[in-house]
Amino acid sequence: MFFISALLYSMICSAQTVNIGDILCTDGSTVRPEQFAASGRTAKGIVFYVDRSNQHGWAVHLDYQGSLLWSPELDDIPTLSNYQQLRDAIADFDGLGNTRKIRQAGDAITYPAAWAVDFDHGWYLPAAGQIRYLYGYIPEINQSLDVVGGTPFILSNDWWLWASTECNSIEAWDINSQGNEGHSKKCDHYFQVRAVTDF
Repeated sequence: MFFISALLYSMICSAQTVNIGDILCTDGSTVRPEQFAASGRTAKGIVFYVDRSNQHGWAVHLDYQGSLLWSPELDDIPTLSNYQQLRDAIADFDGLGNTRKIRQAGDAITYPAAWAVDFDHGWYLPAAGQIRYLYGYIPEINQSLDVVGGTPFILSNDWWLWASTECNSIEAWDINSQGNEGHSKKCDHYFQVRAVTDF
């Protein structure tokens, strides 16, 4: 009887539910914003998506990685899928795979947006579908960014975020501060880069 009780207790304790706006810490744990100051942990990112397990998902970086071109070259990356329609682009959630393919196709000069993220430590340029999720929770994200001293998303400003989702050889997908998703010329626009990571 004791064995069953101990096992159940262990399972309950290890299955802590993660919520949108929780703080992802450098040790891999997550903590509620109101508990962060007393936790003694170091913030890594802010949770903006949680999967059905309620323990894993995506977190956005505490800061921007810069305002950059997607690419100065107008090349179609053969291994990267092209999405011409919005409904297809926002169904792309593979920012990690996209970023890997972009980086394999060139270097920081040919693909500056994808190379601005700390890929070796799990950060990547989000896909269009991931950015759509992120935008839907900016108020919660900003509240937590304020707690940890990160850089907030200011909705009154006119900014754009690059996605790793490619439209064609000329354009890639993006989203602006008003929540409008579209595609822009890779070589003409210095849009913001904000990395995300899996946890």
